[in-house]
Amino acid sequence: MEETLSDAIANYIEQRKQVKLEPLQKVLNKVLEASNDEISIAAAKVAYAEAAGPIEATFKPDVWLTDASEKAKRVSFATHVPKYTHSGIKKASSVLVKNLDETDSAYLVTARIRDLAIDTDVDAAALYVATLLRIEVKSDSLINQLKDGHIKSLEYFTDDIQLLNSWFENFKMALESKNKSSHTLSKQLYFPVKSDDIYHLLCPLFSSSLSQKLYEKVVATRNEKSKEIRGSRKEGSFHEEFDIAFPKIAVQKIGGANTQNISQLNVGRFGQSFLLNAAPPKWQSQTKPPVHFSTLFNRQFSFRVGLLLREFKTFLANLRQDERNFKLRYKRDQQFILPIIDELMNYAASIQLMPRGWSLDQARKLKVEHALWLDVRNPDESFQREREKGDWLPVVAADFASWLKRQLKNDEYYKLSDTEHAWFEKLCLKQLQRFERATPKLGES
Repeated sequence: MEETLSDAIANYIEQRKQVKLEPLQKVLNKVLEASNDEISIAAAKVAYAEAAGPIEATFKPDVWLTDASEKAKRVSFATHVPKYTHSGIKKASSVLVKNLDETDSAYLVTARIRDLAIDTDVDAAALYVATLLRIEVKSDSLINQLKDGHIKSLEYFTDDIQLLNSWFENFKMALESKNKSSHTLSKQLYFPVKSDDIYHLLCPLFSSSLSQKLYEKVVATRNEKSKEIRGSRKEGSFHEEFDIAFPKIAVQKIGGANTQNISQLNVGRFGQSFLLNAAPPKWQSQTKPPVHFSTLFNRQFSFRVGLLLREFKTFLANLRQDERNFKLRYKRDQQFILPIIDELMNYAASIQLMPRGWSLDQARKLKVEHALWLDVRNPDESFQREREKGDWLPVVAADFASWLKRQLKNDEYYKLSDTEHAWFEKLCLKQLQRFERATPKLGES
């Protein structure tokens, strides 16, 4: 005959009774094994009966269930548990969110999870009540029966309708307490709902059920089969199954060494809660032909070398009059001017790799000399003839010097003259000529 839920509950009560009787039974067995004296044996049996009698009475199913039901209010079955917010929260209400129908919500929320894992917020003295309610036989349990509005499996233990009703009302308190309460340690939010200083007081709660589902998903990707699949991917060989992974995942430790102080599911997760990477994507600027700018030295390039410019200005602002010598000029060139020119060459190289002929765009505003430098693979013959002359090189160098002088302007601490302009231009022209000699021309690989 197949076991019913009532049988499973009866067995559970019997097991708990045997745990209580076990120390008494050991004492009795010790006397029985060590002595043949009938008086000693009889005394031991009397002592056992006297000590076991109250336990037997306590574990009569109807008495035990009555006591368990009265402790049910200390058990909270929940999807959201306050202690995850702060372990010092003792009396705040947990919340049990029930499953939604398909039409109820289009959002990713706890109630949308299939096979929702229910957590338990309970103190140690009432833990056995939570275990009782969770006993499951063929997908049936006292929790499910309470949700459906009955406890038929407990009818096996009493014919008293009034007692059954009291069990039902008491056990139901484990699913939903009548008096909701928050706590000073909860991270509550005042959310405005009207313009005349009216707010909703919101109390966000950690979803242990959602965390459990994510935990199960992540752990399932860390078994031997997953390692085999991942190994095949690294080797570049075929595997018939998909490689499922959660990259850049973080682990949040909850409860420290006393995970049981938080909830039952937290104990099963060893106090771990996984966090998916929710960082925004890293911004990557797209290099485009500067057809809508009159010069290559525009705000895009200024932003690209912004840090170098700030450091250069700080260097100049802190120079003393007696420091204006060759050694300092060399430092200025090597640490500031040449790195800016290097960035200019890198920027130009990225534009030169773009599809050829972009400077033929009718909407182009870029000055001719800059276009001759940057559109190196332009197929237009007249364009290439002008480019070969090299007249554009000093123009680009002079534009760089003018731009750099403007960027470094700071009349409060120093003044830059035509001497600095000429030096910036000379350095740029020298690097530009070297860059041009190394640049593949049209038709070259």
